[in-house]
Amino acid sequence: MPAATTQKAPAVRTSPAIPTPSPEDRLVDQGERYLYGRRVRADCALAQRNLMIGARQSNPKAQTLLGAMYATGHCVNRDLPTAYRWFAKALHGDPSNSRVQRDLEVLWKQMTPQERQLAMKSQ
Repeated sequence: MPAATTQKAPAVRTSPAIPTPSPEDRLVDQGERYLYGRRVRADCALAQRNLMIGARQSNPKAQTLLGAMYATGHCVNRDLPTAYRWFAKALHGDPSNSRVQRDLEVLWKQMTPQERQLAMKSQ
């Protein structure tokens, strides 16, 4: 009697699954596109609306973008204490983000003592 042979199926290579962005991530990405006019007409109100929704859902990217808006005065009145608070929330959600940490340090140095009090009081 011949020995039974078993054949292994050839290994199928699969690429790692690409995570599907959540609706929140898509909203934040859309807000960023409207903020900077990337492939769409710039629309500050729509950008701020989308980013606020994401930020209120604790999305660090949305919080960082809002911090940058308030730090620079892009699409909003420049407000360093508000910028500081958004960056602090972003860092809380993504503690290993050294860029946000540096942004917080730069803002702290730019703020007056009164602005620093405001930044800390509202956290």
